[in-house]
Amino acid sequence: MDTGTHIGMGLCLAAISTLHPDVAASTTLFAAVTTTALVGSHAPDFDTVFKFKGNSAYLRQHRGKSHGLIALIAWPLLLSIVIGTLFGVPPTSLWLMAQIAVALHVFVDLFNAYGTQALHPFKKSWIGWGVINTFDPYLFTMYYAAFGIWLLTRATIVIFPILIAIVLIYYAVQFKLRNDALATAARYYRGAHKLFISPGMKWDEWHVAARLRDEYSVVKINSGTVVECGNFRIKDEPHGDALYEIVKQNADLQAFLEFSKIHTYTVSRKDGIVEYRFTNLRYFTKEVYPFVAVVRIDAATQEIVSSYTGWVFSERTLQKKLFIPAL
Repeated sequence: MDTGTHIGMGLCLAAISTLHPDVAASTTLFAAVTTTALVGSHAPDFDTVFKFKGNSAYLRQHRGKSHGLIALIAWPLLLSIVIGTLFGVPPTSLWLMAQIAVALHVFVDLFNAYGTQALHPFKKSWIGWGVINTFDPYLFTMYYAAFGIWLLTRATIVIFPILIAIVLIYYAVQFKLRNDALATAARYYRGAHKLFISPGMKWDEWHVAARLRDEYSVVKINSGTVVECGNFRIKDEPHGDALYEIVKQNADLQAFLEFSKIHTYTVSRKDGIVEYRFTNLRYFTKEVYPFVAVVRIDAATQEIVSSYTGWVFSERTLQKKLFIPAL
């Protein structure tokens, strides 16, 4: 989920902690528990520091080891010791909250299409169920509304059982809608080799990329209605191309190919510069496919002059990241 939603969950956990009489009675302990809930709810995403090493490092690391089984144990221990020391409270008083906050963070991240390496180091495959959008406005609103009502009423025992019930029902409904959308896509693409689904921002809106025999096809499914978004001929990677043999060693492209399960590519040439652009077809928003990898190489010198991988929502933004004029 997005940072705001994770923090909203942390706030709700902090409010629930006041059911414990020791937390309710001590301002210091409540501050320590609240800090633990907020930091723990975000801790696995501290891997964003890899952005300083470039997008390829970030892409390989984000939601990887930091969301794995070892981290699931290490984060709560580290947080309870550090925060306990800062507030002068026993780490044992904070460990359970830290464990719940971290575990919930990792668990809810499994429900979007991006997913996590939750079973690392035993399995390095990405697990993403494609049920909840990375930013879900309904869940975001529910968490902050519940916390806001709690601030006004302090009716903990009433508010949060209702919130938990509503959230569980919401997730169950989303699973059913996801499965219905997959069934619609399967009927639409009879004989599809594989379907990749991602939730949209709107209610019962889904993006489906299908691998067919000779092409990839992309559709949106809105409440059972199928809208075509594009078709792309399946092409093998340009092996045997001397320039591509150099380009495929590029860290940005390698990171993209390790992560992407369904993509297409184009090759463009202008003024001696050759551009290899790979586009992931699983994600489609604002009428663009925002997850790309682009590598530009000088055909004469066979040196890579610019590269980028990541999420961009306009061609103008992409060109700024590539530093040299568009082809």
